[in-house]
Amino acid sequence: MPISTLVVIPLFIITLAFASLFSPKKWQLLTIILMTVFIVMELTAIYFSGGFIDYQFYVNLNINDIIEGLFIFKLQAVLVTVVFFVLIWIMTKLTNLFKRKCHLFLRLVLGILAIFSISYHNGPVSRLYEIYQVTTAPRVPFEQALQTLNMTDYPNKDQLISHKGQNIIVISLESFEQGFFDFEDITPNLRQLRQEYTFFPNMPMSAGSTWTTASMYTYMTGMPFLIGGFATTPLINANKTQIVSLGDVLHQAGYQTRYVMASPSFAGIGHTAELLGMQVISEKNYVNQYPEAPFGLYDKDIFDIAKQQITEMNNGDKPFALFISTVSTHAPNGFYDDRMASVISSKEDNMSFVAASLDHNLGLFIQELKDKGILNNTIFYIFPDHLMMGAGTSTIRHLSEKERKLYLLTNAQTQDLQKTPDQTIYQIDLPRLILNGAQIQTNAKFLTDYLTKPNFDKKQFIEQNKTNIATLNHSAEEVKQ
Repeated sequence: MPISTLVVIPLFIITLAFASLFSPKKWQLLTIILMTVFIVMELTAIYFSGGFIDYQFYVNLNINDIIEGLFIFKLQAVLVTVVFFVLIWIMTKLTNLFKRKCHLFLRLVLGILAIFSISYHNGPVSRLYEIYQVTTAPRVPFEQALQTLNMTDYPNKDQLISHKGQNIIVISLESFEQGFFDFEDITPNLRQLRQEYTFFPNMPMSAGSTWTTASMYTYMTGMPFLIGGFATTPLINANKTQIVSLGDVLHQAGYQTRYVMASPSFAGIGHTAELLGMQVISEKNYVNQYPEAPFGLYDKDIFDIAKQQITEMNNGDKPFALFISTVSTHAPNGFYDDRMASVISSKEDNMSFVAASLDHNLGLFIQELKDKGILNNTIFYIFPDHLMMGAGTSTIRHLSEKERKLYLLTNAQTQDLQKTPDQTIYQIDLPRLILNGAQIQTNAKFLTDYLTKPNFDKKQFIEQNKTNIATLNHSAEEVKQ
């Protein structure tokens, strides 16, 4: 159990202290219910992310994500409901006892001390303030928003100049963090690829890039997905953004660009991909051609479709950039594909089996690219979208035995990347690395290009500039009329 769950103690004290101030039972009960909702939400946030309610939690409060969450986390949803009603019953009893046994002044002191105890940096109050910082970020002229981050001489989309390089394949692996490499029976193919190609082991996860849509937005634009406005589905009403993305650069250089995913509705990634200039390919393009899966397609079928798309684009007269997002290793237990039972031996749990299946299908995919000679003029990039969410599973216990990090695996040369594997890289570095590795010449600039001091802590920069980043993303939106 994460130590952060101890937050329930001061929250209990705050609830009892303030509920006991009311004599009418209905006001006591209302206070208890509201605080219990908050306590349960905090425990839910701790379960999924290991931290407290923050902007990520706020964004995922939209109806679509809640429905998807109930579908995936059935047992957890039942547990949350039970805990909610049990806590209300317990605190109703304790409030009356607290009121009888404890003097008013002492109750107030305890309540105030409890509030102070959760007001530390990155604590519950701090994270609530983060939501306020991001959602209240103003909308200003785009050029002014750039100035707040010192992003001077930022080329707008109509000023872009790009020259083609090699073909590109980007593979974003759902929750497939670096810890999976520690298990020989789960990731033999990735472990082998790590030995053959360029591997960056030092890629910490940063704010605004910690869930699927946010990760995609970050590696496509170089900006964390922190967006002003009170919408729980940011950018859903936008049809354009003034922020330059990989899609803009690649289109200007004459590339075919497609994004293969299980379902456009999954975490809203379909809309985000289209907003950033990608042609979305999913189960909707292959109706009834593949087995029905929880989110449209299993990983095996995603890679099969990706192969078809590569063959089609490779036969054209333009370079191509194919982006792929897997989904089957989604927390908490992954999505079992019984077709894989004939090639993957039984594992200790479902997630281990699904992870081994992903490794197998990815290995076959890369090997086929190699056998067909496609890698002769194609650069691939493989990385997790974010760390595995959840708590209390055997997978999380294994992954938590050491520092949890992301990684980048690529066949690009370090001299082209202009980075060496011993250096720390960040998610906001990915669009620059993708273009550099593929030797695409462009005047496009990303946030990372302005953070060039040696050993600069970009993760800390993001933490300290959430409002300015949210202002830029918000100001860049062009909303549907």
